[in-house]
Amino acid sequence: MFWADSRSRIGLFRNVVIKANAREAVRQVFPPGTDTPADAVVVQALAELRRRTGRPVFVTAGPHGIWASDPEPVLVRGVRVPEPTDPTGAGDSATAGAVLALCAGANPVEAALVANLVASITVQQLAVTGTATPGQLIPRLEMWLAQGAKEESP
Repeated sequence: MFWADSRSRIGLFRNVVIKANAREAVRQVFPPGTDTPADAVVVQALAELRRRTGRPVFVTAGPHGIWASDPEPVLVRGVRVPEPTDPTGAGDSATAGAVLALCAGANPVEAALVANLVASITVQQLAVTGTATPGQLIPRLEMWLAQGAKEESP
């Protein structure tokens, strides 16, 4: 498993899984001035980065979740957690969760879900390097499932 995460040069990687945030992904594909990463623009950037790498691509969208290529772009919604939160390190913890899931045999969409669960735990740990334990993931998955059920209700 080879995974790359580079703020300014993610578009240069080939033949490896890559992760970028929405703004970074858009910057690598579109000309300067394409500043607001609307979903359609992010999906286009994700598809182009997937074409370039030939491997799965993950694009984080903050609390909205993570776009994953499977190879088609899929937004795996994030877990809504109460404030206060500290997003410092959320991308790194998402990477750890996704890589672990992929190494265990998950597909990109499943890996994005694990990444969201892990990041949702670490952002609640303020002013420290956040961690997530395996025991915290099941309750967080249950929370994510319950939130989805509420969104689908009429």
